[in-house]
Amino acid sequence: MKSLVKKALFCSSLALAGFGLPSSASAQTPAAQTPAPGSIFPAVVATIDGQPVPGRELEVLIHRELARIGNPDWKDLREDYRDQLTVAAITSILNSRLLYQKAVAEGVQVADAEVQAEMDKIAKNYVSDAEMNDDLARQMLDRDQLRENLRQTLTIGKYMEAAVSKSVSVTQEELTKYYTEHPSEFAHPDIIRASQILIPRGATPEQDALARQRAEGLLARAKKGEDFAKLAREHSSDGTAATGGDLGYAAKNALIPEFAEAAFALAIGDCGLVETSSGYRVIKVMDKKAEGVATLEEATPQLTEMLRSQKEQAELEKLIQQLRENTKIEILISGASN
Repeated sequence: MKSLVKKALFCSSLALAGFGLPSSASAQTPAAQTPAPGSIFPAVVATIDGQPVPGRELEVLIHRELARIGNPDWKDLREDYRDQLTVAAITSILNSRLLYQKAVAEGVQVADAEVQAEMDKIAKNYVSDAEMNDDLARQMLDRDQLRENLRQTLTIGKYMEAAVSKSVSVTQEELTKYYTEHPSEFAHPDIIRASQILIPRGATPEQDALARQRAEGLLARAKKGEDFAKLAREHSSDGTAATGGDLGYAAKNALIPEFAEAAFALAIGDCGLVETSSGYRVIKVMDKKAEGVATLEEATPQLTEMLRSQKEQAELEKLIQQLRENTKIEILISGASN
């Protein structure tokens, strides 16, 4: 993992991938509660050692997922899909709560300046405070709630760094063994390694024009020789910002079509700008490779990251299971059929 935030998001992604609700040995599931008027879920959906998990917290996560898939009406979704979303979201909440409580108990602290730095990074993606506030409102958040979410995310990230990542390593023997046993995974078509700076599109034509203007300004700076990785870390809203916008190697069919056409047309070291549905992408081509088989040396960086991530996930699963075994968790809803 390259950053503390990425480590914390790794926790959430593990939960959302279905790490599972607490086992019968550590959790009880009473009958479903009645939701408050106008709400999907009741006021309290679970308790952790007697501390309530508000239904609104669960609803916020569900709301974000619905927004991601086009804002369908909750009642229009199949009941089994509603249940699936609910299980994933409440699992994410429970796992995050357990990790945060453990981090605090271990004395992990996050300075106000660290939280503010993350707030500032997010604010750079908006043309005005009003636009940011509107976007947060659509996610059922305000700035204070965002700030607290960031504090908890950073706290979990620091704890993960100490409790999981530092204990994990990948040996040369493991790399060689995997490479030898999975030769087909290292064959590739023509591939390209590119980096990007993603500037989100604006909500209105005026805001979109400002977003494009900002992207064009960054393109001009990159063409003049400014450090592209530094620009990406400071300005990109993409998850790769922490790694300087590096997207790694990818085949043409693995990239967004508009991005692929633009990137493959550039020479190594050249920069360009491409418009996509999600935003304006300033791109720089770092390398190109013709169809062939990657050598172990070439594959080592990504293979190391993959094997490390697998080990980190296994360690995280064990850690969360240990935390659950020492915690009384009650689930107060039976599913998403309310």
